Amino acid sequence: MSTAYTLLTSEAAYRQACDTVLSLAEREILIFDRDLAALRLEERTRLEALAGFLRADSLRRIRMVLHDPGPLERNAPRLMQVIVRFSQAIEVRQSPDNLRQLADTHLLADGRYAVRRFHVDQPRSALIVDDQAYIQPWHQRFEELWDLSLPCLRFNTTGL
Repeated sequence: MSTAYTLLTSEAAYRQACDTVLSLAEREILIFDRDLAALRLEERTRLEALAGFLRADSLRRIRMVLHDPGPLERNAPRLMQVIVRFSQAIEVRQSPDNLRQLADTHLLADGRYAVRRFHVDQPRSALIVDDQAYIQPWHQRFEELWDLSLPCLRFNTTGL
């Protein structure tokens, strides 16, 4: 696959690019976002893509850093079900207060594929396909955010 950088300017193009990255992922999906609202992971096709990704191999992982996990917990019951079902493979953390002014978002897969949204409130974004050198700084930034963030979801495991 050749390196590709595509500038996106609409919400529809952004979500289509996210679908592309999710479909290309083979080992790890990393998400940094304010609250997952723009990603619309609650939609059936994206939920199926996430669940299918995790079902394909027990070593696959999804890690998310969110500024505000509240909307996920309150407004995304199907996504929460996927998180609970695959709790051994999905981890969600909340960014610390001093980093919540960060307004960009990104969806990274395998260090090779990414969608970067330049500002969470604007659809302008970029799809990067098969470019490890371009994605590496964003991957490193995610790892730094991950290290500074704390686990945030609480699950009710009654009956187990």
